[in-house]
Amino acid sequence: MTIKIDGRLLVSTLAARFKEEFGGTLRIYNGRTRCDGSEKVSSLVSAVGEYTCRGSKTVGGFEKDLKTQFGLSVQVASADDFVLALDEMTLAKLPEIPKKASKADMAALKSKYAK
Repeated sequence: MTIKIDGRLLVSTLAARFKEEFGGTLRIYNGRTRCDGSEKVSSLVSAVGEYTCRGSKTVGGFEKDLKTQFGLSVQVASADDFVLALDEMTLAKLPEIPKKASKADMAALKSKYAK
């Protein structure tokens, strides 16, 4: 997936592209407040450009990269947006998070991804 950060991209469009590509929810923030989707990404970032990532990228690495390269604060969550994804998970594994995942479900996934 290649993310192009420019003046026209809406938060809702970026989130929809992420969900289509990886099957998870991309939560995008303006400071501590979650964006509703109508904002332009350009109003939230410190730089513009392109970012390319594959499904093998970890959630934690992806979130850190967007913050470092663009100043964009994001969190990756499950497809149903019920729980945050584990930093150790790859983006391709997001669909493995069960709907309405419990602490026990996430602990089982964490042990699966432990190094």
